[in-house]
Amino acid sequence: MRWDYGKVYQEIRKSKGLTQEDVCQDFLARSTLARIESGNTIPKFDTMVFLLHQIDMSLEEFEYICNLYHPSPRQEIINAIYSQHDLVGTKEIEILQKKCQDYLKTYHDIPIEHILDILNVVISLRRNGLHNQNDDFQKNTQKIWSYLEKQNTWYENDLRLLRTIIYYFPIETIKEITPKILDSLAKYKDFQNIKSCQLSFLTCLSTIYLYNNLLEDCEKMSSMMLQLSLELKQYDSLALSQVRLGICRKDDDLIKKGLELLRLTEETALLKTMEEEIKKFR
Repeated sequence: MRWDYGKVYQEIRKSKGLTQEDVCQDFLARSTLARIESGNTIPKFDTMVFLLHQIDMSLEEFEYICNLYHPSPRQEIINAIYSQHDLVGTKEIEILQKKCQDYLKTYHDIPIEHILDILNVVISLRRNGLHNQNDDFQKNTQKIWSYLEKQNTWYENDLRLLRTIIYYFPIETIKEITPKILDSLAKYKDFQNIKSCQLSFLTCLSTIYLYNNLLEDCEKMSSMMLQLSLELKQYDSLALSQVRLGICRKDDDLIKKGLELLRLTEETALLKTMEEEIKKFR
């Protein structure tokens, strides 16, 4: 990692054909930018945000460039945990678990500790199944919940953490915390990056309520899921929400509509799951 980020900023600025005057205008003294670029001044947070906006760059991209166009070890872990394609098998999850353990030997990093907790839960589920869990599984899920339970508001990554363990809560607890989940998600309604997390959470809640025969609650979650699926053009989720709403409302036309969409998009695995749900709950 290059820590002379003032120099990196200067290189990017020049490559874009921008002068210090172009960047600063009347909002920042040119001499301040000169000191930052020479490494003689550490910029304040709001100053760095302003400078990055001027070169049309996110903090994540700037950090990536500072790391010689590679993700840092920390970012590699974060990228992997949020990429379903990278964690399809238990072996890949165990490799990432080892990376977290090695990283935490050198650094104190609460988010990476949380990722390690998630991985421990997932690996335990893969090895032992849902109904044959040991004390370590309970310890890891409780550790995550102890961190989340004390918070007044759940933020994006808190919600991702909660989604990992919510299936293992008693239904009474889920009903109790659902309003807080929805309230936390609603605060992010204009934050584009949260949309996939919102959709995933609504799917989780819809599933939990359906399988506990709480059709009124399932209908509410599925209705919200349908609207968000339309907004995101997420057709697998749209079809799922149509089938679930059809089950809850006893609407065979809506069920048929969802199944046809799954056939058109060749979502065979999800189609099979929906057909099983229809047999069980309709």
